[in-house]
Amino acid sequence: MKKISVVFLLILYLPILVFSQNIKNQNVLSEYVSRVWTATDGLPGNTITDIIQDKNGYIYLGTYDGLVRFDGVDFYVINKSTVPEFNVVSARCIFEDSKGCLWVGSNDDGLVKVSDDGIKVLTINDGLPSNSVRDIVEDKHGNIWIGTSSGVVFINNRNEIVAPFGSTETELFVSDLYCDTANRIWIACSNSKGIYIYSAGSFEKLHGYPILANSLVSYITQDSTGAFWIGLVSGGVVRIKDGEIFSLDETQNMITDTINSIFVDSTDAVWFATEKGVVLLKYGELYFYTEENGLTDNNVEKIIEDREGNIWLATDRGGVEKMSLGKFRTVSISSSVNCIAEDYAGYVWLGTDNGLLCYYKGKYVENELTKMCKNIRIRHIEEISDKSLLVCAYSKYGLIKKDVNGNISYWNNDKGLVGDRTRVAIESSDKKIYVGTTTGLSILNTDNSMINLTRSEGLCNEYVMCLYEDAEGAIWIGTDGGGISVYKDNQFVKSYNTNNGLAGNVIFKIIQDKKGLYWICTGSGISRFDGNNFTTFNSQSGIGTDSVFQILVDYTDTVWMTSNQGIFSVPLSSFDEYANDNSKKINPKFFTKNDGLLSDGVTSTSLSMCDSLGRLWFTLIDGFAIYDPLKSKSNKIPPLVHIENVIVDGITVPLTEKIILEPGTKRIEIKYTGLSFVSSEMVKFKYRLSDFEKNYSNLTTSRIVSYTNLKPGKYEFEIFAQNADQLWCENPAKIIIEQKPYFYQMTLFWILFSIVFCGIVALLIIIKYKKYKINQLQLETMITMKTVDLEIEKDRADSLLLNILPDHIAQDLKEDRNKRIAEKFDCVSVLFADLVGFTKIASTVDPNDLVNSLNDLFSRFDDRVVLMGIEKIKTIGDCYMAISGIRDKTENHAHKIIEFARGLLQDVKEFNKTSKYKFDIRIGINSGEVVAGVIGKIKFIYDVWGDTVNIASRMETLSKPGYIHVSEHTYELTKNLVAYTEVETQNVKGKGEMKTYFVQL
Repeated sequence: MKKISVVFLLILYLPILVFSQNIKNQNVLSEYVSRVWTATDGLPGNTITDIIQDKNGYIYLGTYDGLVRFDGVDFYVINKSTVPEFNVVSARCIFEDSKGCLWVGSNDDGLVKVSDDGIKVLTINDGLPSNSVRDIVEDKHGNIWIGTSSGVVFINNRNEIVAPFGSTETELFVSDLYCDTANRIWIACSNSKGIYIYSAGSFEKLHGYPILANSLVSYITQDSTGAFWIGLVSGGVVRIKDGEIFSLDETQNMITDTINSIFVDSTDAVWFATEKGVVLLKYGELYFYTEENGLTDNNVEKIIEDREGNIWLATDRGGVEKMSLGKFRTVSISSSVNCIAEDYAGYVWLGTDNGLLCYYKGKYVENELTKMCKNIRIRHIEEISDKSLLVCAYSKYGLIKKDVNGNISYWNNDKGLVGDRTRVAIESSDKKIYVGTTTGLSILNTDNSMINLTRSEGLCNEYVMCLYEDAEGAIWIGTDGGGISVYKDNQFVKSYNTNNGLAGNVIFKIIQDKKGLYWICTGSGISRFDGNNFTTFNSQSGIGTDSVFQILVDYTDTVWMTSNQGIFSVPLSSFDEYANDNSKKINPKFFTKNDGLLSDGVTSTSLSMCDSLGRLWFTLIDGFAIYDPLKSKSNKIPPLVHIENVIVDGITVPLTEKIILEPGTKRIEIKYTGLSFVSSEMVKFKYRLSDFEKNYSNLTTSRIVSYTNLKPGKYEFEIFAQNADQLWCENPAKIIIEQKPYFYQMTLFWILFSIVFCGIVALLIIIKYKKYKINQLQLETMITMKTVDLEIEKDRADSLLLNILPDHIAQDLKEDRNKRIAEKFDCVSVLFADLVGFTKIASTVDPNDLVNSLNDLFSRFDDRVVLMGIEKIKTIGDCYMAISGIRDKTENHAHKIIEFARGLLQDVKEFNKTSKYKFDIRIGINSGEVVAGVIGKIKFIYDVWGDTVNIASRMETLSKPGYIHVSEHTYELTKNLVAYTEVETQNVKGKGEMKTYFVQL
């Protein structure tokens, strides 16, 4: 026997090594992201005996409690309990043949064949050597070979069970079957050393390889070169190529415990499943994956690769584990990372809450600057034109500078800096250094003189969050709450805030793209500014959040964003599409742990970067993550979509191409799935039921849809799936649904019914026509006169009553004049609107003109009351009182009253355009409990009482002309729907200090 070390295997894999020598020494297993499913996730047990992926894309798992079908989200167990025809207990081995039939071998119940024709169980009675089935393969002629604990048989194309010649001479306890490229059947047995080969109609033992003749063989397979890989029960792995044999054993540090299975993946890497972990042979190196570095269970039974390149591990006691190539490489640090920058030499500098780190080629480098910044919070790092490094610190050092020669200097408050807590520093094109602090902006001139700018010099806010120099040389200063100041030619030239259209006044980052457009990240969304107009993108646009910390645009024109929701990306073109058509929502891709982002989140208000190689470095609260567009490829395998079952009125019906619904069917539910295992939870769907829905549904992750009370007719249900990389399936799943009508819903029935009905009616009319004509003429005049009189009187009474009472109250009083009207409302919203300075105007103008003007204005208010469904209570002089939530008891009464208040302001504005008397109005609103009722018997008055009314009146008194002043209760009910100013504390008469708010108009 000739042994070869890993050195010889390197020669075998030389083409691979030449291509990948630069990454040979990396542990390739660290590039994978693992996900484990166990009994706690829905598996019937943690022992997985076998695993395959069928042609439909499902993962099938063998367990001692039956066969399990998995779509990445839900487990469906197939056994005696769920499918009575599946009359076996366990699923020891699974195989799908070339016709798509599923074969399942059990421990002691025989063999199950699942096909379109149904489920069939084969046992000893049908010709199997034993009911304990150990392995199944198919040869090139379509024969299905069954290896059992008592021998081998095959099932031919006539469904006959045949015992091949020589297979019964020795009672073979089969452990593995393999059909090679030459259509030979290889058999490994657990009770006989060596390998048996079936060829030319008979079995023979493999000769010429002493190591195999003296060993128990556990597994056999071939790679793409035709070489055989043979796993041993003890002794490692043997590789046979062109008659030459090589061993991979303990001399190469190979695990020599039982090799349960061997798998050659799509990259020609070889995976070994052993009793002591997983071994990967790739790039000529052995890599080990065990419980010590994250494997769920060392005893791995089977390894497969799915259609998307995910590696699946079936384990003995740890469930099933999936390994997917991650898009991110995450590096953990025990502190939050606030900023990242790369210097001219390729060193990456990390500013953390506990100091400064220098990272180079995967290792941390300590130097004088990192020592100096130890235990100091670093907020910003920037390399300037002379290759010096600027470091912003929250410490006595303020701004630190390290030049190319390693000399370190710093500026702080004692040296003229406006403050010691520096947040950001940049170098302008004229070589000045701008330093943003929490107390203002400092400009360090080339002659080392210092200029400090604060509010008194025109800075909109002294807390500087970010700095950016645009293409024109202007410095954009983003602040915390004051918006943006623009500084150029030694003066402030512009300022922007929400009054100009900016999304928010808290500014995180500012950049300018290659088209000259400004992208401004705020606490209330992203603002894109073309120099004249702002366009806002926020959660309503589809990006999933309002606060975006930073935008990075890579070389593919992909926009990367960081927020409290994590890291997500959007094609740059999506923003233009949304800006041109708001119906086309932006559809971002969020990255999760399934993509290798092993972190608890992004550091807020932090600075990520794109390095000189095009890689993106993201700051995290517990480290940093690197995304390399060259290595991180999107999943280009379209998902598969299937309709799994249909439930009609609570009963699951057989799944056929057409579902017939009997007359009277109330509800139909359709359960579907999308098969993409890279990130199954991120698979999204859109669907449509033709002739019921015009458009496809919004994207959803739900996997079930229901329809109720379908009209008679034929419908087609169509479902599409989109994977986590936003790639749509190529073929949607479809099903026809036909709702049968009752006989009286059929067109013919209604035609006949209409003919009969019309005939009867016509006959009755003819018979009674003469009789009714005479009576009709006599009564017509009398009835008309009486009716006119009654209607006139009724209209007068109703009009008078409706002028002083709400509709439903008036109706009650009309029905019972003596009825006592009183009602308690748990939560309504009360509005008081008062004309400012009315008394002063009233004393100086003609009373008739004043009353006409007041009537004109309040009539506008009355029209708006009717339009918006608000209840007018009364007017008290120049004060107008209304309430929301009494008429319809809606839950959004607070939002309705605020929109009503906005309308009052607009009414006053329109009124003032034409009236000779100009009024201002102040409005107060409160929400809460009231009691309402009618007082009096002769002159009715409908009124409301309670503390809520009093506070609403106080809100109006404390309001300002042209503003809407609300209480804290109203604010809490509408804060997610209405924009407010900052909270104000008001001294409310009879209540003391209360938190109040003004609506942003």
